[in-house]
Amino acid sequence: PPELELDPAPDPKKIRESLTYYPGFFSPAECRKVEAWVDDTVWHGRQGLLAGPKTVDLTPSRGKYFFGHGYSYGRGMRGREELLPHGSVAPIPQWVWSCVIRPLEKRGVVPRGWVDSVVVNDYRAGSSIVAHVDPLRLFARPIVTVTFFCPADLVFGASFDPARRTPPAYAQHLGRGSVLMLDGYAANHVTHGIRPEDLKGARRVSLVLRRVIAEAAEAPTLKFASVGFGLQMRNAALMQRVQGLWRSPAACLQVPEKFYLVSGSTIAVFGTAADAAGAAAEVAMVLAGALDPMAAQAPWGSNDRRIATWQLVPVDEGLICNGGVLDLSDFVGNLERELRWLVLRNKSPQHQVDGGSGAATGAPPYYTWLRVGG
Repeated sequence: PPELELDPAPDPKKIRESLTYYPGFFSPAECRKVEAWVDDTVWHGRQGLLAGPKTVDLTPSRGKYFFGHGYSYGRGMRGREELLPHGSVAPIPQWVWSCVIRPLEKRGVVPRGWVDSVVVNDYRAGSSIVAHVDPLRLFARPIVTVTFFCPADLVFGASFDPARRTPPAYAQHLGRGSVLMLDGYAANHVTHGIRPEDLKGARRVSLVLRRVIAEAAEAPTLKFASVGFGLQMRNAALMQRVQGLWRSPAACLQVPEKFYLVSGSTIAVFGTAADAAGAAAEVAMVLAGALDPMAAQAPWGSNDRRIATWQLVPVDEGLICNGGVLDLSDFVGNLERELRWLVLRNKSPQHQVDGGSGAATGAPPYYTWLRVGG
């Protein structure tokens, strides 16, 4: 179709007119918070702790992290890109919703609920984003990109050959904390990319926010499928409310007291209050920008004394963790101070650790967490 054709002589004026640029949309403090969460996500990805078999794609010079919807891409794929089956990548993390998407929605940059696909691109010096056009049959317009860490120039219509025979028809500077929207001519009729010389520092991270076209989203489903939008929003709220430090009831005689530090979709389990509190304090310092994330060997503290690591998995029923599903019967009240997990499979009576009478009444056994300091 004509609308899919690239302009052989890209027009700088048309490119400029179809871009919307918001310099400094995110403050330095907001940037530091997002960048700490990016480092947390990168660490989880390297440890294999992010849900979804296709969430992480790493090379020596860059990392890509797909959330919400993933798709096939790469050399020779232009025009043949396909969405991956639902469940292939992790849901959009809560920190992306609260720190990036919500501010854009509040200021009217994107409609509320519009973003359903996020890619976190982590590029180091010497790497590049090859010239491309975001697949028109997969993604609605506009395409939104947010820049963190160092700035870069996004070039349109440039060649990436060693001789650089075709210079950019137009270059758009992308500062730290900026937002760029590509629409119309710039998004559809000319390629865009970043050459190694266009990176203005040692590391640039972009969050690319998109909306999947409904027809393209009719893909096969993996087990624990990506939930619908309403349930996704509910699960995002649940994920936010369960963050922090929890413990098992101290009065329980059947199971030794344990402490559970929830950060993002990962739960670190500790055997002592001191280990858990130390890790929680270090996580808080990283996210507040008071501690270099690389100074902590892991988000759980430089003296990592975890006894287990679990994942929170969002599903239609809510959140699943270590064989239990979060009890939503008291969604409005008790979740601030107490979590009750209904056991999906009856492993043994020891899971009923808070003295409840679930087994006697035929209800599923459960185990309980209490918020530390709550």
